Amino acid sequence: MTAVIILAVLLVTGCGEETDGDDTVTDTDVENGETNQNLEKDEKMSNIKGWLYNGFDKLSESGGIPSENDVYNLYMAKNEVEGCQLAFCADKRYGSVTLETAAEEGAPELTIYKESFVSVGNDYLPDALAPFSGKLTLIADRNAVLYLNFKTDNKTSAGDYSYSFTLKDKDEELYSCTVNVRVMDFALPDTLSCATAVGLYKESIAAKHGISDPDEIDRLYKNYYALMLDYKVTAYDLPYDILDERADEYMSDPRVTSFRVPTCDGDDARLEAIYNKLKSNPVWLHKAYFYPLDEPTSREMLDTLASLCERLNKIAPEVKVCTPFFCNIDYDNDTDQIGLMTGKTTLWCPKSYMYMTSNVYSAAQLEKYPSFGERMAERKAAGDKVWWYVCWEPGDPYNNLFVDQLGVQHRILFWQQYAHDVDGFLYWGANYWNGTNDPWSDMATVKQLSPDVYGDGSLLYNGNIVGVDGGCPSLRLAAIRDGVEDFELLTMASKLYGGDWVAEKIAEITPSLTKYTTDSARFDEVRRSIYEAVEAAVKK
Repeated sequence: MTAVIILAVLLVTGCGEETDGDDTVTDTDVENGETNQNLEKDEKMSNIKGWLYNGFDKLSESGGIPSENDVYNLYMAKNEVEGCQLAFCADKRYGSVTLETAAEEGAPELTIYKESFVSVGNDYLPDALAPFSGKLTLIADRNAVLYLNFKTDNKTSAGDYSYSFTLKDKDEELYSCTVNVRVMDFALPDTLSCATAVGLYKESIAAKHGISDPDEIDRLYKNYYALMLDYKVTAYDLPYDILDERADEYMSDPRVTSFRVPTCDGDDARLEAIYNKLKSNPVWLHKAYFYPLDEPTSREMLDTLASLCERLNKIAPEVKVCTPFFCNIDYDNDTDQIGLMTGKTTLWCPKSYMYMTSNVYSAAQLEKYPSFGERMAERKAAGDKVWWYVCWEPGDPYNNLFVDQLGVQHRILFWQQYAHDVDGFLYWGANYWNGTNDPWSDMATVKQLSPDVYGDGSLLYNGNIVGVDGGCPSLRLAAIRDGVEDFELLTMASKLYGGDWVAEKIAEITPSLTKYTTDSARFDEVRRSIYEAVEAAVKK
């Protein structure tokens, strides 16, 4: 194949701040007796270490590179996106260096992002993925990390592709490495098995972009919505009113796995019009859901929920009613919360930790009712859907989406979801920035709940900080995308080899909600074995 050379000139510092890339001597340099000539000499003599590794581990800004690795082998299906990371660390400052990339013709599309570090307690961890332009600057003894994003489609040819990366200072080669990508001979489907629903808030976009014009806010919202779809995550609300014909394209898009229907309180005629439109298209009706009340915790809230559901189920009986909940109170002497909600809510959405029955049942409930998982299985057998969600607590040992959790934990969360026969994933916010002045430097987003929870409700960054007309994704959002794709891989494997075979594979990674491997190499090994098994079955 003919090699195609792509020149990427990147501008970063170890903490993700842009610089002008010059070699101006600072006052500190002069005080230390250094001159421009000495700096240039030291830079050429300095040692640069490089490390290629998976797309989810998190290398802190000042932590040493664990090992030097200049070859990485990546596996992916057609119609999939996968990433890996490339970290650099030099013992002297480097400025004006470039990264050259060469790939074979027909290779999966490559996009390179700059990882920006965010304060997490006493450390700085990578999270925001910003676009690259300009020159690469390395700060002495501080890591600079790039995210290498590979994308295939249904037309990508199966086979092996090689990418070379060369770091240069003018004509001098400083470091080189290779990523080998194997595209398996099968494709993930366009329509995903795992539904997603994540909050996206216009008020946060307006505040952090400094805008107030409604049309401009709506335009930016569409850009953020599209970014989330690129990462196989669907926002709660469509960019257009459901009755607007411009919404039709979104509702039909296979990447859109769900959308929230307004309850139209006090306007039954409008709600009926929306329902009539939705039921004209089975695909639209399948994706639609109501979200009338969040996390009922008292008898009074349950009574309110029952009243809301009565109206919604009467006017729009085929639209699912979603009710996220994290506890199971006794409603009266004969009925608990789950019993009361049965027949009223048709899209069950418990917090993930509830599948450990002892977390949510009282001693009396443990004796009276089947396990929580059994009760959710009963609801599915009756035709209901089951999603789950995570939020600001609990954290470890439960998997969540916090910046300071291991990257592999974010991905394993979706293996656990599949293991518990949960149809979808709900998350309360992709851009909850109310609690921080600057998401790029402060990800303690829910200080009113805890100052030590990082990234809760925020998977995106406001892109205007780095010249983006919309949002920037995070390393955690990429892990969610990969988890959704893993869910699809497990679904395919189950159809080919059976549920017991897949359950055994999942158990190698996570035998329970609180037991799972933290060895990313082991995770990759098991995942690769499933790829190979699916490919072998498909090719028969």
